Amino acid sequence: MSTKSGTMKKRIGYSPLTQKIYLGKQNKEKRMWVGEKEDITSDFIAVLMEFVGPGEVRRITTIDGIEENIVLNIKLNKVSIEKAIKYLQKKLMFL
Repeated sequence: MSTKSGTMKKRIGYSPLTQKIYLGKQNKEKRMWVGEKEDITSDFIAVLMEFVGPGEVRRITTIDGIEENIVLNIKLNKVSIEKAIKYLQKKLMFL
């Protein structure tokens, strides 16, 4: 996962253990964090809700180059947000 300059890129990932979304450097093959990571759960959810409004269909491309349509109906409660994260994990292979 090295870039041309030899440094690792920061990525976004979800931890089922902590149920949080993090930004940091990852070993893509081992799916492990390398060094420090930052909890960006609240910011990620806020941006996601702006990006995909209720009932809106968005075409996105994953980091692996796979194109998918997504539709999210998220309410501002923990259960709804957790369901959306699990859906994204399964559908888009974010982990």
